[in-house]
Amino acid sequence: MMPGMHDPLDAFDSDGFVLLRGCVPPTLLADLRRGMEPIIARRGTATRHQTVLKPDVVDRSFVEFLNLSEMNDAAQRIVGGPLSFAALAVLLGAASHQLCKWHRDFPDADPEMAELQRRPRVLLQFNVALYDDPSLWVIPGSHDRPTTPGETAYAARFEKLPFVGPFPTDTPDVLRAMPGAAYAPLTAGDCLIYNPVIWHAAEYDPARKRATLHGGWRDARAIDEFRALRWGLEHNPWLMDPTYLGDLGPYFGPQLEQFNDAARRHHPKLAGAMTALADS
Repeated sequence: MMPGMHDPLDAFDSDGFVLLRGCVPPTLLADLRRGMEPIIARRGTATRHQTVLKPDVVDRSFVEFLNLSEMNDAAQRIVGGPLSFAALAVLLGAASHQLCKWHRDFPDADPEMAELQRRPRVLLQFNVALYDDPSLWVIPGSHDRPTTPGETAYAARFEKLPFVGPFPTDTPDVLRAMPGAAYAPLTAGDCLIYNPVIWHAAEYDPARKRATLHGGWRDARAIDEFRALRWGLEHNPWLMDPTYLGDLGPYFGPQLEQFNDAARRHHPKLAGAMTALADS
């Protein structure tokens, strides 16, 4: 790392996230927007498209994006070991005013939660904005500790709401009023790498065009150890034969190999079905 450069470990360890400003070069940003247009056109009431590497929607720019050196090098610095791909989706917002309520991706009652907090570098996610994205709120530092009584009490006020649903008009400060909440807006091209155990929430404004790439990495050494790191291995079966993607590149290629190796270990029927399809 060059002298004077920011070490992503500093921010990640203290806050649970690191922000890489302008991570996506302008030319690739334009290509990604063009490639994403067919998916955005389908938005309707959906808030995301989970599988943007699926053959019927993939664009070559998505693979180029997954090989961005600044983003991957930061993830490598955080994890400190071999990285596994962790799928790629796009967050689209919604056609009406929506709230993604305050949550951790894994609840405190999850049997793996304490160990995930003790080892906060085994699972990373990212949000990368293709357009300015003012949606996200987080609680810095909440990634490696239990939920506080204040957080529990505040989140309980909205427990009857759907995970993503109509914005509560009777509580316009639902995001800002969470104890410790911090606004985390992204400018087009920014990359936020974060621990998904952190408390976070989002507001979806239908007046804004949104396409924020959502994916991440896992510590390949820990996939067999944590159920949480195996989520989604079966959701991208076409990636087990990735020849349709062309050159996978220096980062995505090895990471996808780790992903597919884990899918074969934990979903052997899936691997067998793909082999039979290839032989037919």
